[in-house]
Amino acid sequence: MPRRAAIAHQPKPEDAELFRHRAELARLRTTLAAREADLDHLRAQLNSFEGRYIRQVGVLYIQLDEWEDRITELNNPTQPQPEILEPEPELGPQPKTEPDTTAVDLKSLFREVAKRIHPDRARSVHDELHRNHLMSQANAAFLRSDTDLLQRMLNGYDPSTDSGDDQPVADQLARLTERIAQTHEDIATLNAEIEALAASEMADLRDRTKIAAQQGRDLLAELAARVKGSIGIAMRRYELELGRIRRKQPAFNPEPLLTAERAPTTAPRAVPSNTRHKN
Repeated sequence: MPRRAAIAHQPKPEDAELFRHRAELARLRTTLAAREADLDHLRAQLNSFEGRYIRQVGVLYIQLDEWEDRITELNNPTQPQPEILEPEPELGPQPKTEPDTTAVDLKSLFREVAKRIHPDRARSVHDELHRNHLMSQANAAFLRSDTDLLQRMLNGYDPSTDSGDDQPVADQLARLTERIAQTHEDIATLNAEIEALAASEMADLRDRTKIAAQQGRDLLAELAARVKGSIGIAMRRYELELGRIRRKQPAFNPEPLLTAERAPTTAPRAVPSNTRHKN
């Protein structure tokens, strides 16, 4: 029996273009996931080091600031000023307007969608980026008063997962092109965040602490010792300033007591309960 010739399927040019766009998007998403992992790892490292810094040095800086504030209060005593309230202008009767129920429903619907998809509720960098995309789509739907899309999003519909395979090829290409551009922006955003964290003061201190450890030194312990010395100096300054202020008090005047002894005997005045002797 003669063998049938295999029929070779020749892809259309537009199908080949779709394939290239999908491959490019897949490659970019792999890069995006890798950069997200890099950012999460860097954040975890810096958060761990920052906690160590706060325990060893940060708490000492708080004590130093407290002593500096005490010195400032001694030299610049201030009393809290009462808040002056401006009288509210009297408004005349306002014309009653009927609320636009369509606008109210659209705003309420958008508010509920925003609560559910808000980036502040993200659990990871990838989730935050995804929620940002959803917020952009919800904002666009609100601006064009698309209550149908907002309601579908509230019911769980995710426009970004719509493959659009049933759409014309031109629409699919346009959608893929938009996603590719958005993914490029996301990668650039992550790269900028990573660079900013790597150049931060905490990252620089972490790196210098590592170098010091290789030299057999504990940089955080050295910083803590310096701050403790500054605290001691601030405490001494406070004592000196307090003594100087006390020495400037007027000399004791016994005349009021002598006048009180010559006056008729009366019941002593009560001492206010909130009187406090300052040392």
